[in-house]
Amino acid sequence: MNRQHPFAMVQYMFTFIKGFIFWLIVISFSEIRKGQYLFPSLYLIGMMLIGFVIGLLRWLNTSYDLDEEHFHLKKGIISKTHETYPHIKISGIHYQSNRLLESLGLTSISIETAGKATGASATLFLKKEEAYKLEQNIIYYAQESGNEELTANDEESTEDKKRNDFVLPWKYLIIMSATSNSFYIGFAIIISSLNQVYDVLSSMFENSFLFSKVEEFSLSGLFLSNPALFFTMILISALGSWAIGIIILSLRYANFTVRREQNTIHISYGLWTMKNISLEVDRIQAIRVQEGVVRRWIGFNSVAFDSIGFDATGEAEEAVLLPLVKRNQTWSLINKIVPEFYVEPNLTYSPVRARIRFYLRGAIFPLLVIVGAGFIWSMLWWLGVIAPLLVYLSELRYRDNGIQTVSNKVITSSRLIQKETVVIPWQGLQSVMRRESFFQRRRSLATFELAVATDQTTLLYKAAELDTNLYPSIIEFLQQEDSRK
Repeated sequence: MNRQHPFAMVQYMFTFIKGFIFWLIVISFSEIRKGQYLFPSLYLIGMMLIGFVIGLLRWLNTSYDLDEEHFHLKKGIISKTHETYPHIKISGIHYQSNRLLESLGLTSISIETAGKATGASATLFLKKEEAYKLEQNIIYYAQESGNEELTANDEESTEDKKRNDFVLPWKYLIIMSATSNSFYIGFAIIISSLNQVYDVLSSMFENSFLFSKVEEFSLSGLFLSNPALFFTMILISALGSWAIGIIILSLRYANFTVRREQNTIHISYGLWTMKNISLEVDRIQAIRVQEGVVRRWIGFNSVAFDSIGFDATGEAEEAVLLPLVKRNQTWSLINKIVPEFYVEPNLTYSPVRARIRFYLRGAIFPLLVIVGAGFIWSMLWWLGVIAPLLVYLSELRYRDNGIQTVSNKVITSSRLIQKETVVIPWQGLQSVMRRESFFQRRRSLATFELAVATDQTTLLYKAAELDTNLYPSIIEFLQQEDSRK
């Protein structure tokens, strides 16, 4: 059995520490504010020592081997695991690197199989020459076993890079950071801890006129006693969250390029950790055009995909085809990169009688809950300011909800907060289900659920509050496509 490069110990150690980094920051911030520096230092040293021991044990207990029929991986410290990958079942070999690995002449190689129920794959840290040799041997044995689809990951030449079908502009990272979920989550976290931020700022600017009017901090009290300080802190919080988002997204999506070669899509991205992915178009099960509320206002979309035999980590960012693209260019780029999924959406939307159901669920019921909760705790009355937003979102959900069958594809459109238009080809569609509640039946409405199989689980895409009579036409469409096959 062969063993990984010893640097794998370092990777395993930092993977362990990363799981505790949030608590380390919280505890350190709290203790340092009290003037205590010893405990955070001991906590960090302890985490590093534990991480080193775990990294060493994982490295010692991880080994791999290759024979003419299988790739073998053994791992586990307490519970031992022996994974066997038949060469004929291997669907892809992908590389991932970063600046540190590059400087040491190392790379991370992932060996994946199609139809993974849990997203498991074999990932090893090896010298580049060892990784390439392992890849060539696996490809040789795979093709001897009849797996002709597995091919080598060739290095991109200068001419190849000139033929990129899509390059993410750097300025788009600024827009992404201000319209991503991480921005809203980060902003909410900062706002929820404003009392800590206030204490730090007030100690730094003790004589400032902004802080002289507020003796005891509370968010509502601050707004009433010193609106200038209130809005200043909100602005600082938003800018801080935006700046952090830019850094995170730059590390993740910088140098993002997409290139189509015959039946393979090559995706490359990353500033620190550099990822190069090769994806067979035949493995894509669905294309998703995603549009957030803010991105709708400024005219941008993103495009993701669902696939089989691709995603080794199960992380959402691994399945991004176009991180950010102008709305008026979205379908032309889809037609250029994956013409198999190109459509001209002309959906059948929810009838007028369905509008009241969107308003009931999206605005009226939540506002009734807020009103009821306000009688219990008066502070919750502040939530009433979101009433216009709830009404607006309810109207968007009504307008954006629809379904369509065209050529050999089914298209659905729906929105919770983010709008998602999903293109599912016949071969990616697993089943169609119609659900009707008691109240829906009274209005001749139904919810349609379309199942798509992926590496992780079967995904369900819903189009709610549609005319019940659409179901027979969808079934007829599926039967026609089935007969053609």
